[in-house]
Amino acid sequence: MQTEKGIGKFSIVSVVAAACLILGVTADAATYYVSQSWGNDSWTGLAATPSGKAGPWKTLKRASIKYAPGDSILLKCGDTWNEEFRPKGSGTPRKPIFIGSYGEGKKPVIDREDDKKDLTGIRLDDQGGFKIVGLEFNRCMTGIYAEYTDGCPTKKFIWIEDCYFHDALKYQHYEDYPKRKIGLGVCFFSFELDNKIVLTDITIKNCVFRRLASGVWTNSPDNFNKNASNIYNFGNMTFDGCLFEEGYQWQLGLRGVAGGAVRNCVTHDIGRDFRSFNGVAGGMFFRCKDWIFEDSEWGFVSIGLGSADGEAFDFEGNCDNMTMRNCLFHDTDGPGFLLCCYASDGHPNKGIIMDNCVLNGKAKRPIGLPRCEIINTTDWTEVTWKKCRFYLSKGEALMKVMDPEKDKKSKFVDCLVKKLSDACSTPNLAIKAKATASSGQRPANAIDAKATTSWQAASATDQWLQIDFGRAATINEFKIKEDASSSIIRYVIECWDAKASRWVGCFNGMAIGAEFVAPIVGRTTTKTRLRVIRTTKGNPRIAEFEAYNDRTGALPITAGGYLIKK
Repeated sequence: MQTEKGIGKFSIVSVVAAACLILGVTADAATYYVSQSWGNDSWTGLAATPSGKAGPWKTLKRASIKYAPGDSILLKCGDTWNEEFRPKGSGTPRKPIFIGSYGEGKKPVIDREDDKKDLTGIRLDDQGGFKIVGLEFNRCMTGIYAEYTDGCPTKKFIWIEDCYFHDALKYQHYEDYPKRKIGLGVCFFSFELDNKIVLTDITIKNCVFRRLASGVWTNSPDNFNKNASNIYNFGNMTFDGCLFEEGYQWQLGLRGVAGGAVRNCVTHDIGRDFRSFNGVAGGMFFRCKDWIFEDSEWGFVSIGLGSADGEAFDFEGNCDNMTMRNCLFHDTDGPGFLLCCYASDGHPNKGIIMDNCVLNGKAKRPIGLPRCEIINTTDWTEVTWKKCRFYLSKGEALMKVMDPEKDKKSKFVDCLVKKLSDACSTPNLAIKAKATASSGQRPANAIDAKATTSWQAASATDQWLQIDFGRAATINEFKIKEDASSSIIRYVIECWDAKASRWVGCFNGMAIGAEFVAPIVGRTTTKTRLRVIRTTKGNPRIAEFEAYNDRTGALPITAGGYLIKK
């Protein structure tokens, strides 16, 4: 049994059980089976094993028929197809058409084998009422593509869960999209030019998007039309427990979506070894309204080979009533956050609330301005930063406004701004804790406050070092020191959630080196652990793993977010 391991706040399993739980199935609903390895298109498709003329189909082309609400199409685990699946018909939210798997082993794979060609895994046209669970999409220019015509009646319900989209890095100018020129996991495209919803109730849950030019797009021909403000073609879109990793450009590139949520998602290692013609960000939202973002993380966003921007997140323009709560933005080449209205017809973002968020961008490069945590293109942007923490690197400012106006609409309420160099200044909570580890000798060496001693794991990958505090402790900063002989390149810090009885990721990291400080959104927990995912070579070796609850070192700021010089 083989698994595709998730990182951080979730675990993605690539083994799909023999039977799928299908909601809303009625007695007259049909179940169809497809097996590339030993199916036959002359069979009925209505049986998993051959019996007379009954048996699984072989090809996705044969399976591309019209289905009724509640019908199921199951692909055999371990099989691979180099075809487009184009099911006809529509289901309903209560009786969706289900696309899943049967048997044991790896996820069924749609592998188009050449991500440079405009090849799709699953395609839908003016359709709704689909639930797609437990599939893998490899080397598809677009894994799942759904297109809606001008005048299409509103369709409802697309649910995508436990799917793995990977290895589609084709990237070139795409102003004439949907002549597709960019590798995507999922794309919803609308030709509707009026302010009308063509698809609503979209859920993408517990999916992994890895090595894609971009992860998920909503798009329309008005993508580059600055005079099409406040046009919404999609509604009620939810992301939950998804990982976006090792991608090129915006992993969420959403335009024209009214209502939605991003919860428990991680976006990590974006833009490396890549040059974009119009910028890189962990997430980019444009012409969206009424969204909530909770318990999510965007980190390690690079300008690569010379891209613009390089911020963790971008409200690009016409983004209204957006609330971010308990979110972390860190380790970026550009600012931690960009509030922009240049891409629109001048309308600023309105009603943005940033609540209990942490910014530690580090801003390695300026964007026509001194390095800063926040770039705000105009003082007319309405944003309230409430109970947020900001960590400033040397020479970095808190916020810069590109077009200052007399009417200033940014507010900072009960926020803490401090130098990153002043982090971890209070007593180390790990000193009095108990250390355990997945393997190796003397894990207590990693919490003894001696950089000359260390814990070394007995294996190179999937190792962990755990600190047990013995009682509830609040933590908002970590400091890690790696032995010089160690070469960790991917890790996650996790805290134990006693209420949910599971580990919850609070920081996703890359290299550690001699010392690395990782501020997090504060958590109260009884234990925490450092989980090592990969090293360059050899076994991981940690000299110190320290935990802090430090709110000292505050720098004075004005209500509008400007540092007060002493």
